[in-house]
Amino acid sequence: ALFQRSLRQNIRNTRVLMLRLGAAVLQAKLFASIFKSVRHDKSLTKSIADRVALLTYGCINLSIMALMKTLDLFAKERGVVLREQMRSSYSSLEYLLAKVFAEMPLDASFALIFASVLKKLTGLRSSMGTLMKTYCLMTISSVSLGFAIGSIASTAETAMALGVPVLVILMVVGVINPSGVNTDETPNRVMEWIKLFSPIKWAIEALVTAEFRGMTFEKDRDFWGNLKELPRMGGLAMVRDGDEVLDALGLGNANYNEIMINLSKLTGTFLIFSWLGLAFGGPKFQQT
Repeated sequence: ALFQRSLRQNIRNTRVLMLRLGAAVLQAKLFASIFKSVRHDKSLTKSIADRVALLTYGCINLSIMALMKTLDLFAKERGVVLREQMRSSYSSLEYLLAKVFAEMPLDASFALIFASVLKKLTGLRSSMGTLMKTYCLMTISSVSLGFAIGSIASTAETAMALGVPVLVILMVVGVINPSGVNTDETPNRVMEWIKLFSPIKWAIEALVTAEFRGMTFEKDRDFWGNLKELPRMGGLAMVRDGDEVLDALGLGNANYNEIMINLSKLTGTFLIFSWLGLAFGGPKFQQT
């Protein structure tokens, strides 16, 4: 019954569902039209920055949609759930599991649609399966983050007030600089720890690794053409293949499967925190 109620709450507003479906398709088409250098017929060095940006915007877009929807719905139910738990109608774990099985497949379906349209309209080298799997897992992780934030918020307004800055921070620390990284600089330890909790970071690294690993570029410029591109592309203007791109981006030793495992672990961590927040956090109701 709890699962059925959660499912009805997610599918009863068909207008919102259709809007989300349309947004997924239109945003994929928009990104494909903006990053035109990511072509089906050629893999050019000048498309490096566009490929990174295209994959990055996809992650940010899906993460925002999933997190904001989850925060709004989850926090609105918080008071009702607490009152029902006072009557021992169900446990925090039962409620969380019902939300997971009711919401995550639906949110993941929009990620599947986005990934399929993006793959069809662009020349991304990654397979359809890789794009779908990565975007889906990142969306599920963002939903889990929404559960975690919503579990400690008493109202939808509080959840949004907390969720928006958290999302912005995780987005900022998660994106990759397309111009490359300076390996001589000592990384900030605090920032490195924050990055570990960013679904966007793990998803972008997984997608970029899958896209460029083993990639070869067709020669589209001579040496002088590469020099002209230096102000715009930095060290990436001189790379010869995808593995050198990954080295320049600080992902030379990155492994797609290992990154996906880390993203799965992060999702589990958010769900555990969600359960703890539901079980021990939030306002308390006194029995009389």
